[in-house]
Amino acid sequence: MWLIKPSRFTLSALLLLACVLLPVSAGGQDEPPIERPAATNTCLTCHSGLGGGLSTPTKPFSEDIHAEKGLTCASCHGGDPTSMDMQVAMNPAKGFRGRPSRRQIPSFCGRCHSDATYMHNFNPSVRTDHVAQYRTSQHGQLLRQGDQQVATCIDCHSVHDIKLVSDPTAPVYPLNIPETCSRCHSNDQYMGSYQLPGHTQVADYEQSVHYEALTVQEDLSAPTCVTCHGSHGATPPGVRSVADVCGTCHANNQELFANSPHQAVFDLMGVPGCVGCHSNHAILRTNEQMLAPGPESICLGCHAPDDGGAERAKVMADQIVKLSGEIQLARETLEQADRAGMEVSVATAELTAAHSHWIMARTEIHSLDVERVAGQISQGLEVAARATEQGREKLAEVQSRRKGLAVSTLFILIVVFSLYFYIRENEKVKKDS
Repeated sequence: MWLIKPSRFTLSALLLLACVLLPVSAGGQDEPPIERPAATNTCLTCHSGLGGGLSTPTKPFSEDIHAEKGLTCASCHGGDPTSMDMQVAMNPAKGFRGRPSRRQIPSFCGRCHSDATYMHNFNPSVRTDHVAQYRTSQHGQLLRQGDQQVATCIDCHSVHDIKLVSDPTAPVYPLNIPETCSRCHSNDQYMGSYQLPGHTQVADYEQSVHYEALTVQEDLSAPTCVTCHGSHGATPPGVRSVADVCGTCHANNQELFANSPHQAVFDLMGVPGCVGCHSNHAILRTNEQMLAPGPESICLGCHAPDDGGAERAKVMADQIVKLSGEIQLARETLEQADRAGMEVSVATAELTAAHSHWIMARTEIHSLDVERVAGQISQGLEVAARATEQGREKLAEVQSRRKGLAVSTLFILIVVFSLYFYIRENEKVKKDS
């Protein structure tokens, strides 16, 4: 084994266990699942003593998920792991396959990961269509066309230190996915060979509300690259195209937009609906200024300031701003009453309904129906006004109690002083007599 001349790829893939538990045949066809590996693993013993790149794969392998499951180097690379004799250990007759070519890697990994019976021995719920999905992706299609530099299993999952997706140190852990994708997609020289316009996708994403939710709010369910583009396939499961992926989370928005006048216009222009207004990677937090006239206006990108569309947008923006202000007023009033010691929990809970109407009004914007937006605003304003009134009543009650306390205190002081002078007067009379 030590007579093999190492190459750059050999150093990272010599003991490939990244996505594979079974070997691949010379013709690239899947073979039956491997048997349980032998307890002896001379591969590690030999390679750990070679030094340099040939020993590199042996260092992290002990923490690899495949090693944890009891698999060895021979599980992927074949050969006889019980023999220290190179001619025996690396004998093709013993099933030795060495390292696969990049084009073979998906099938190499798929020999285990596409076998439901075998994989379910380790995890009954694991999916086994990853390789099939990969072949539908741009990566997979280019690989089959002979492009040897596109991403394969090992580029995303690593090679000999594979971790579960739930492991925070794994390159495919949600928090690490942007960095993993950026290794290629933020590399101008690498991506330039594909003549793609700009390579700022990850940088743009890091400015988005999605990235903020992922990193600042630590919401691991927040969208990452693979949420929209798919982790293995061309699109996420159940999504017809990336253009429709927003609707997997924002279902109401997408449905309203699909039934709005914008849908036909955007289709005619060849613009994906959501992307036309919100962008694709640099999706910023929305606000009413996107509707109102001004530098942040999205609507004025297509509409003239005085046309009907721009006017409707301004009306909806003004209504939403008004409800937002009334909700804030109600919240501040109730908080003031709460600090004064009054019970306002019921009113505070009811105020959440106004916030819900505010959210629904912002959602209804996608219908372009002013009346639908106004209906939500009207209901929200009613709830907010009622909460404000209850807060003011509590504050008035506080003032009334304070006045009553002041009057009571004054009366008590008068009585105390009257008694004091009465007692003094009696003592004086007794002393004189």
